[in-house]
Amino acid sequence: MDVLILKAFESIRCGFLDVFFGFFTFFGEELVVAGAIAVIYICFNKQFGERAIVTVLSASCITTAVKSGVRRLRPYAAGNVSLRENFLTEGLDADMSFPSGHATASGSFFAALSIRFRKAYVIAPSAVFILLVALSRLYFGVHYPSDVLAGLVVGIGMAFLWALIYKGFYGARLYIYLGVALLTLIPLFIPATQTESMFQMSAIALATSAGLIIEDRFIRFEDTKKWVKRAVRLGLMALLAAIPYLLLSLLPDGNWFKFLQYFLTIFIAITGTPFLIKLFRI
Repeated sequence: MDVLILKAFESIRCGFLDVFFGFFTFFGEELVVAGAIAVIYICFNKQFGERAIVTVLSASCITTAVKSGVRRLRPYAAGNVSLRENFLTEGLDADMSFPSGHATASGSFFAALSIRFRKAYVIAPSAVFILLVALSRLYFGVHYPSDVLAGLVVGIGMAFLWALIYKGFYGARLYIYLGVALLTLIPLFIPATQTESMFQMSAIALATSAGLIIEDRFIRFEDTKKWVKRAVRLGLMALLAAIPYLLLSLLPDGNWFKFLQYFLTIFIAITGTPFLIKLFRI
């Protein structure tokens, strides 16, 4: 059934659908979703931004760990369908198909958004976006339907789980997230799961958990409705992320050096930006 569905999508490929599905597959990218959440957290809605961070990254940690352990060949790599090649499908890990990271990231974010605001005008477009991101992965031949379904289960499931945690264990929420982040260290010492993606995800999870706890306990910046201040905040965050990332890119190759690069970049950005916001009243 997986292959039959992929063949059906392969048969309708055309230039228009390349652009249409390309839009949704780009905005379902895990790092794009994470970047959008960071902007929400710093510039628009700190409370929901924090909740989205822990939801999406917890879900992505699970997906990355399973991907790294299962190492299922992508459909095109297994010869079941041709790859629709463009810049969106370059550099993929051919043996990292199950579950879909795009489905996990989009499912967890938009499910969290819908649970938080519970309005028809939020839920309906969120459901459509999740569906189209999922279908885009089938269209390009980079995932099986079962990959996408598993990613959605993880993403949406984590959104509901974190909704319960925020309702019943609000004071401990960030320490629960820290526990999830610490668990990501385990796959880094198991040969079967020592992938570059796992090292990156572990570093991001640990950096955000530490940064959110420090912000919550010692900084506590507030939202602003002024667009000028939002623009300044965005610029500060971009600068605080770009400088350490570029400097640390000079480190030697290797998973642990990549771990250090991602950890320090994210930690400096997610901790330093709120500190400067509070210090200069931005």
